[in-house]
Amino acid sequence: MGFLDRLFAEVHTPGADGVRILDIPSAMNLRELGGYETPDGTTAAHRFLRCGSTRCMSQKDRDRLYDYGVTHVLDLRGFGESPEQTCPFARDRRMTWANVSLFGQNLSDPQLVAAQRDLDYLARGYLAMLGNHEAVRQVLAFLATVPQGECALFHCAAGMDRTGMVAMLLLGVAGVSRDDIVRDYLYSFARVPEVDAFMATGKVPESLSGGRLEGRLQTVGRVYDAIASSYGSVGRYVEACGLTRDELSLLRERLLG
Repeated sequence: MGFLDRLFAEVHTPGADGVRILDIPSAMNLRELGGYETPDGTTAAHRFLRCGSTRCMSQKDRDRLYDYGVTHVLDLRGFGESPEQTCPFARDRRMTWANVSLFGQNLSDPQLVAAQRDLDYLARGYLAMLGNHEAVRQVLAFLATVPQGECALFHCAAGMDRTGMVAMLLLGVAGVSRDDIVRDYLYSFARVPEVDAFMATGKVPESLSGGRLEGRLQTVGRVYDAIASSYGSVGRYVEACGLTRDELSLLRERLLG
């Protein structure tokens, strides 16, 4: 077993939550995009990591991520969230750090959620993000520049909404199925076994309540289907955003190589 294989085993939580969840204690909602099946193979590990806020990530855990291969960090938060001041990776000379504001607010802010009282506001917010073609182009173009053998981490405030949309696009570019794209999104809102049981049976596990999974399932499905019906595929959508075919090919190579 090589060094990266040993490190991969070390930083992934063993047992019921599967190997996609990284065991980095001070990280929030941190997991791999590797391990999803596509018609062209399985998405590769050590390519793209999705994460919530990095604000409280310890130096030790940042070092572990660097050892894991992370050399590029993309912060998706808006100017009002002070990304350069609050993301410790922005001051880490080992990292290539960038900030592209995908949306100007945290859609999972508890007060915002309570004030809206409407699950559709999430779908509207997601579609507004995806309607910002230039921001989407900048996000994916940055991720396409990550060299072979290195890894990119992208994050927002909670790792659910803005991060969830970028993960959806990356997995869609790779050819991951709709069900698995939805599954990846839902892992932000419940434990892996609970989500997998819900996806398999359509029934919410007894450990959960309040309709959260059903609502989020409807939201992300609605957004994915809007892209598919409007553009034909995620790949065509990102090309419409201005991503070049060379950049799209690089992303696919990174995801599947």
